[in-house]
Amino acid sequence: MGEIFQILIVTAVSIPLGIFLGCSAVYVFNHLPPKWLCEYGEESSEALQDRAVQRIKGYPNKFIFSALFTVLGIFFGTRDYVYGLTVLFELWLLLMIALADQKYMVVPDQFVIFLALFAFPMSIYKETFQDMIYGFLLGIGVMLLAAFFGRLVMRREALGFGDVKLMGAIGLSAGLSGTAFILIAASLLSCAGFLYGILKGRLKKEDAVPLAPYLALATAVYFFFYSLCPR
Repeated sequence: MGEIFQILIVTAVSIPLGIFLGCSAVYVFNHLPPKWLCEYGEESSEALQDRAVQRIKGYPNKFIFSALFTVLGIFFGTRDYVYGLTVLFELWLLLMIALADQKYMVVPDQFVIFLALFAFPMSIYKETFQDMIYGFLLGIGVMLLAAFFGRLVMRREALGFGDVKLMGAIGLSAGLSGTAFILIAASLLSCAGFLYGILKGRLKKEDAVPLAPYLALATAVYFFFYSLCPR
């Protein structure tokens, strides 16, 4: 009886929270300051400055995002409501970052900073604080090496520094083993996505592709499996 009551409470909270997160994702992204969506030193385009232009459409995105956050809220909340609440807000931030990188090839530092701050509530689920630091160092270290060898081999920037900072913030939440999983999963997903784009004729071998959406998806998968682990 107590378990059923808990599910009902979590569901009652998750529905309005999921709708709020889903609708706010569209609203906030459409009203972000133009400079957030530009590289440092660059001027924003007229399209970015025009408030009448929707960067992402309200329909059907509001409904898709709201349904997604509601389902995730119920799933995570029935296991651990503190973990679930923290994960939801981290996923909201990752959604913002993924949208920005997908549309404008930029990772806003403001969202990365908030993502890093949300790692500290997650620290209660880590055995040691050092695990967070190791995750941070692994994330940044691997991405820096990838950027270095990418430039060495391809003679151009293969990985933006925004992706490096993003992986560092993710590493704080995921810890050492989680960061390793996310790096491997994101690499496989991005390679599969790039190959699919080439086969469909949408991409060329020299095209740059955004990495943040794959990092966000891999992180969501990690949070899903981590929530199933007994604690």
